Amino acid sequence: MLAVVREALSSAARHAHATAVEVTVGVTAGTPRLRVADNGRGIGPGAARHSGLGNLRIRDQNLGGACALTADAPSGTVLKWTVPLRPADPA
Repeated sequence: MLAVVREALSSAARHAHATAVEVTVGVTAGTPRLRVADNGRGIGPGAARHSGLGNLRIRDQNLGGACALTADAPSGTVLKWTVPLRPADPA
């Protein structure tokens, strides 16, 4: 999750030129949830091709999770990322 937060913050600063970012982390029904919202330029239609966003999607797919990017009103982008917890290894 830390790598995803780093990537989201980097994208907000480098590409979106955001001046504010809100990071929210929680757990619901055993599933960690991350939400990163910025007030930057928003996400363009070709953004899915950027390597950073591709890395986020690879991370969630490899871990059985989900990643969604949506526009935020009045400007900016919201990243929602979830990955189920793995059961503890037997002792």
